[in-house]
Amino acid sequence: MSTTSRKRRQGRPAADSLVLDTRSITRSPGAMTQVQRAAVLPSDIGVELIRIPQGAEVDLDLALTFVEEGVLVTGTVAGRATVECARCLGEFTSKVSVDLTEMYAVEGTAAADGAEQDEVRLLDGDLLDLEPALVDAFGLEFPMSPTCTDYGLSDCVNPDTPAPDGVSGSTEGRIDPRWAGLAEKFADPGIDEGAG
Repeated sequence: MSTTSRKRRQGRPAADSLVLDTRSITRSPGAMTQVQRAAVLPSDIGVELIRIPQGAEVDLDLALTFVEEGVLVTGTVAGRATVECARCLGEFTSKVSVDLTEMYAVEGTAAADGAEQDEVRLLDGDLLDLEPALVDAFGLEFPMSPTCTDYGLSDCVNPDTPAPDGVSGSTEGRIDPRWAGLAEKFADPGIDEGAG
């Protein structure tokens, strides 16, 4: 798809935009339309160690339902996130998804008053912008300190990373290497006395 075809034309969103046009929904309560397509992120979404990068595609599988005071958006959004493991600092990608339930109110309705308390979002004419909802949803879904094992890997992607307890293999009779120096210094003094 060319760059020009991705740009909005005459106030309408591009086909791969996160801005959705609600004019296809009949303006009667309960009327619904499905949105199942890919969209390109205009900016990074996520937290410091895990994010879906700008320009990446996310898959929208949404239902837009017209209600008395606006449009209710429900469904899932999935994509691939870049993850930096908080333990081994290795990077990998992983599939991620969130469930959305977002109300977009028409200005001037009672529901729109809730927008001031961030309870609902506002429609911009006939358009609704999913990006702020995705920022919030993925921000709550993503862990602040992700690890490789959080995302289905059996081990860290960096093979030099020790096991979480600081040792690998059998732990019987083993001392965590971080404490080995202290263990030698404070070894049972009775052993030395008996040897002399």
